[in-house]
Amino acid sequence: MSTKHSAEFKAQTALEAISLPLAEIEAFAQKKGTSKDEVLEWVAALKSKSANLFKDETDSHSGHHASGENVNLETDNELLAAAVSHGVNDDKLNFNKLIFWSTFGTGLVIVIIYGLVQFAEASWFNAQNKAALNSNYSKIKELKAKDAEILNSFGVVDLENGTYRIPIDQAINNIAEN
Repeated sequence: MSTKHSAEFKAQTALEAISLPLAEIEAFAQKKGTSKDEVLEWVAALKSKSANLFKDETDSHSGHHASGENVNLETDNELLAAAVSHGVNDDKLNFNKLIFWSTFGTGLVIVIIYGLVQFAEASWFNAQNKAALNSNYSKIKELKAKDAEILNSFGVVDLENGTYRIPIDQAINNIAEN
């Protein structure tokens, strides 16, 4: 806390600065011959202690306030006091936990994506197999192979009438010779 200014000066400065936007506080502080942090500290003190002016007997016995819990912080560190008055707190991050959960989350997302890709590929493969089984292409191919075998081989067509089959190339050659 600063001791080079009187309590009246601090109170008057805090009252004038309380309604100023944060951007104008620094220029105001220079005009008053003090620092921005001191002005912010005085405003915070004014805000925190002003409720005591209007406190009566019933408030002091009730144990709590309608607006919430009131906490007073006393420190010699002006930077910390100014930060706390603005709602800023020093956070001590646990980097081991942060890295663990980040890695775990990333790994989980990768596993889920990999599983979805595998599921999509399996579904696509099954759909192709069903389409191939239901296709008439394989039946047509079998019929063409069977007909080609009949056209290119010897065989009996009607034994009672004495009708026989010869390969088509040989039949063409016989017709061409006659």
